[in-house]
Amino acid sequence: MMDLFKPLLPVDQLHPNFQRLISDTDWDVREVLVDWADGFIDRDNKFVREFQTTFNSCWWELYLFAVFKSLEVAIDFSFDAPDFVARDIPLVVEAVISNHAEGSLPEWMKSVSDLTAATDIEQRYTETLARLYNSLDAKRRLYDRRYTSLPHVQGKPYVIALQNFGTPDSFQLGDVAMQRLLYDLEERETFLKNDRVSLPLGIFNRPEFESVSAVMYSSVATYGKVRALGRSTAEFLFQAIRIRNNFELIQIAAGKPEYVESLRDGLRVFHNPNALAPLPFDMFEQPDVREFRLIEGEMLTTCHPDGDLCMRQVTRFQAQSI
Repeated sequence: MMDLFKPLLPVDQLHPNFQRLISDTDWDVREVLVDWADGFIDRDNKFVREFQTTFNSCWWELYLFAVFKSLEVAIDFSFDAPDFVARDIPLVVEAVISNHAEGSLPEWMKSVSDLTAATDIEQRYTETLARLYNSLDAKRRLYDRRYTSLPHVQGKPYVIALQNFGTPDSFQLGDVAMQRLLYDLEERETFLKNDRVSLPLGIFNRPEFESVSAVMYSSVATYGKVRALGRSTAEFLFQAIRIRNNFELIQIAAGKPEYVESLRDGLRVFHNPNALAPLPFDMFEQPDVREFRLIEGEMLTTCHPDGDLCMRQVTRFQAQSI
């Protein structure tokens, strides 16, 4: 089994999130990650090093692997690509993350002021749209350039699994930008990247994206997810928003003993209505996986009986000597 936590490099070469992970206070996070990684195979003997130095993309792959295990989807690691090839069902999944733009603040440098300052939400959505589009288009091009010729990929649904680490507040923005990018139900048609470059909305309506069967997405598969699942009894405040039946807003503020969240809470699956190889609707049909299905122009979504998790923020209270 991989040893994720034994540093392979000097501390100044380790990713800030990994440095935090190996601290004495985060033993519960390490416990959860050991469970996520159980059965994961490092095919090119680079995963641990990349986990310690670049972190977020590896974190996302471990989360996805844990999700597949929870759904009893066995992964065949004998193929070097795409990232996840299902063994017993027709499904291939390519993982990707959106990183921060060059010169912008990385997500690991967030502060309380970054998360609470008044911001133009439409501007934040536009910034997010650009990061999401770039990531999805890159993986769509990779499929057309390489994956489409692989025998173990041909004819199977091709899913891109995306996590957004583009901004310090990305975990607060939910899936509004992704809905606009994929479906453009508001019929805006385009948006401006950096106020000058026009990029398309509704990319599931574009012929070049017919190869993409669906997009998996989560804005909350973050450190806070593992805090919710871990065994630590430290003083944490969980602030979350769930939406029941698409309209009822449920605001939650709870300590660790009272707060409840599942592994898959916050996970979205967006189906492409024009896919050449559609993803079966029942493949991810679980109460805590929210699915978007555009059928004859009407958007249909599945709904968690307790409300779908849209946002979650975790604050740890530090003991002080007086």
